[in-house]
Amino acid sequence: MTANTSTLAAPLIGGESIKPDDLARELGVSPRTVARWHALREGPPRCVQGRLILYRRAAVTAWLAEREQSQSRTTITRRRGRR
Repeated sequence: MTANTSTLAAPLIGGESIKPDDLARELGVSPRTVARWHALREGPPRCVQGRLILYRRAAVTAWLAEREQSQSRTTITRRRGRR
């Protein structure tokens, strides 16, 4: 039986998924920070296949959008912390 490649999903290893080291580089943090985010359940969702860890770009983009804050809110929070 042969598989019809036109109906198969796009491979995970490619343009739509990235490894933890690549994610860290793109976000400007260390790979250890990405691992810590996972341990604390603060980071983007990830896929694990055996020992291979991958992050879907769409999931990372959604995670970043959830973490966005307006500039005025950030400024107010910082001012309260300095008192």
